[in-house]
Amino acid sequence: MLSNTDRSLLILEALLKEVNGCALSQLSVDLDIPKSAMHRILTAMKDMGYIYQDEITQHYKLTLKIASMGLSYLSSRSITETFQPYLDELAETSSELVRLGLIEDEKIIWIGKAQGAKSGLKYDPDSGNVAYLPASACGLAYLSSLDQNDFTRLVEREGFEKSANFGPNSPKNLNELEQMIKASKQRGYGVISDTYELGMSAMAKIILNPQTGQPFGTVSIAGPSVRLSSKRIEELAPALLATSDKIASIINLIHI
Repeated sequence: MLSNTDRSLLILEALLKEVNGCALSQLSVDLDIPKSAMHRILTAMKDMGYIYQDEITQHYKLTLKIASMGLSYLSSRSITETFQPYLDELAETSSELVRLGLIEDEKIIWIGKAQGAKSGLKYDPDSGNVAYLPASACGLAYLSSLDQNDFTRLVEREGFEKSANFGPNSPKNLNELEQMIKASKQRGYGVISDTYELGMSAMAKIILNPQTGQPFGTVSIAGPSVRLSSKRIEELAPALLATSDKIASIINLIHI
């Protein structure tokens, strides 16, 4: 038999789904809780400030207390702690390395990661490095989001001299990079293979700040090319895009 605490949590979950509130009788039926017990629990929750009763409809609705508690909790956490559950979820789905990149001073710094590979080959570089934009999936995602002036300026800053230190498919000139940017824009995310490192593939999506429309960071999936094939990348694309959207929604809530 459920305790009153368990019942209270079920009621909170039910009311979260009902913007217009819900009648006592309906909650009783939906949650299989006797009306008398439901009334006692709702009264206690009302006294604690979690719910209120609409004077016109008599429906029970959530107050802003729950939202306020959630926002306070998120605001008290670091960026990596806040977004780690989403990285963990994507790593579990992809069975590959997932990384969160933060854009600061027009550079991408990897600040968080989750390893999804449980066995076999693992791609797991150290976090904290600054990405070389032309050769990285997150760099392609970032560059694809910029206007022409900012794109040109950042490419000139990055240069192509460094390409010799990366994989064989690292762009050697502006024309090669522009072709990769064009493909990234068409598919909606950046993809590399044997570009950052020989034998490694990756895909990345830009995360835009909903409040400013400016690039906030990137989320990426990386792994050995033998596993992260073109077909596998296409299969993982919806999960990657969804993770980017989830992170953006939290940014919007906590005003980062």
